[in-house]
Amino acid sequence: MTIYTLTLLFTDYTITGWWPNIIFCSFLIIISWVFIFRHKSEKSWLTITMKTIVVAFSVLSIWFSAPVIFNPFAWDNFGMRSFYFQKVDGRLFNAYFTPVGAYSGGYGRFLITESPIYFPLIEQDVYYNRTVDHDFSDDMFDGQPTDNYAIVRQYIKEDVINKKP
Repeated sequence: MTIYTLTLLFTDYTITGWWPNIIFCSFLIIISWVFIFRHKSEKSWLTITMKTIVVAFSVLSIWFSAPVIFNPFAWDNFGMRSFYFQKVDGRLFNAYFTPVGAYSGGYGRFLITESPIYFPLIEQDVYYNRTVDHDFSDDMFDGQPTDNYAIVRQYIKEDVINKKP
């Protein structure tokens, strides 16, 4: 649990998807609580230290996930549209679009992550645009169907692969 929490805090790596991070973190909290409060060490200082660590990281994890659950302005994540495992030039990408409603400056937030081709269970953030000019939540534009997956691949080529440093 400690390694997972520190990885989330200090790196751009996460588990692929938005919900798997929430579910895996909750699972780790429950397992840690069950394990630490059922098993006691012969050394009381070790038991107290482990309980303190589990409680601290549980509070930290809940503190980071609470705004997503309890803040009405963060509920936009529940309307997120995901484009998983888009293969472009032999690389594996995931894209996430979150509509922002009536805010000015675009249709929503757009995040592109890259996964290793041989271990697609993790991802790393490679592109973020808080005011994207395309509405990925709608499959129609001016009465014509649009292929949002093709547009995602175009964003990946232009803004990630061909981006000049």
